[in-house]
Amino acid sequence: MRSASRGKGKLRGSRSGQVVIVGAGAAGLAAGRALREAGVPFVILEARARIGGRIFTEHPRGLVVPVELGAEFTHGEAEEVFELAEEHGLKLEDIAGRRFSAGGGKLRVLDDFWERLDLVMRRLDEEREPDRSFADALARNRSLAPEDRALAIQYVEGFHAANSRIISERALAEGGSPRGDVRERRIGRVMDGYGSIVDVLAKGLRHRIRLRAVVKTIQWKPGAVRVRLTNGEVLRGRAVIVTVPVGVLAAPAGARGAIEFDPPLPSKESAVASMSMGGVMRIGLRFDEPFWASHRFAAAVAEERLDTMSFLHGTSDVPFPVWWTTYPVRSPLLVAWCGGPKSFELSGKLKGDVETDALRSLSELLPVTVARLRKHLVTSHAHDWISDPFSRGAYSYARVGGDDASRRLGRPVEETVYFAGEAADVEGRTGTVHGAIATGQRVAGLISGE
Repeated sequence: MRSASRGKGKLRGSRSGQVVIVGAGAAGLAAGRALREAGVPFVILEARARIGGRIFTEHPRGLVVPVELGAEFTHGEAEEVFELAEEHGLKLEDIAGRRFSAGGGKLRVLDDFWERLDLVMRRLDEEREPDRSFADALARNRSLAPEDRALAIQYVEGFHAANSRIISERALAEGGSPRGDVRERRIGRVMDGYGSIVDVLAKGLRHRIRLRAVVKTIQWKPGAVRVRLTNGEVLRGRAVIVTVPVGVLAAPAGARGAIEFDPPLPSKESAVASMSMGGVMRIGLRFDEPFWASHRFAAAVAEERLDTMSFLHGTSDVPFPVWWTTYPVRSPLLVAWCGGPKSFELSGKLKGDVETDALRSLSELLPVTVARLRKHLVTSHAHDWISDPFSRGAYSYARVGGDDASRRLGRPVEETVYFAGEAADVEGRTGTVHGAIATGQRVAGLISGE
């Protein structure tokens, strides 16, 4: 987020004018959908050549499952996603397969994953004063077993895409893990891909969406906004809903995609400074067959239950320590995941080099040579969200002392400037699609008075 000096031109607008929505991701589309239902005019500006934001689904020919390059899972009850799915006949399915850990030539079932994680996370203090980082909290809990510490760090860096030395203990204690809540441990998928949720949200809105519309400056005063694009075009309205990711709000002056606010918004700058944009690198490897589910491979590793594997957690120091299958659907797709600080080391690499890092990681975790993996590899699918100028990372998390940052970001400014998106969810559901949808619906309700 950068500031601009006050321009000489006068702002013109009225309470009956349109609302300008910046970003056609889940939050922006949800806001537009709610405004349309309330009869409020609006326009959605999207910098990319597609809608969906950090939801990016591909449907490769010959593959029985969609490939998610961005958001993939539903977490917990995810009411906003479930309601849309039920209303429009979309199928959601829980993942019920097994977790395994692998490393050092050992492969074992990890059926106690949540219980072991809870041993660590239950020790966090949501009222701790002063706040401290997760790493500092772990250092003070010396009685924890080393393997449980490692599992918790992998979870925080992978699931939250966070640096354990930066993320807030209080924020993690408030909502950073299910902490014994079985319902919140649920993980599922939209079977036709998250892109189908985007299509539902965008239904009837596409004529109001402007693609390749990169916002440069938002000039505002109570009841009126003027939004200038990089091509010089200016759109006016009575209010603006900004749904871009924290990574974009924090982009330095002159960076592609950075947005100026005139006059400045110091309260929002403070909120953004209290968050970080987590990093993630993922790559989907499509093989000619799901070799890990075969009887031959099961015999080789002496583990018959691998055909029900959903997640694989590496205990070795490899570039991609977490993997998952498409179970319960049988397909030849394996997804490699690296979250947290190490993901930034992978960002910016050529796709072929990232693919090689993934194959080497998998070879280290499972008894399969890189040569054999490459022989059976058909193709790979990836998108570098860290290098993407319109995301600049995966999703947000609270820094030490920033456990209230989402609430601060979500507060309207003079009933004119609103922020939505996963980072602005006042209920703390950062990093989730349902949290993003909820923020869009919430600010649309504030604007329309419903």
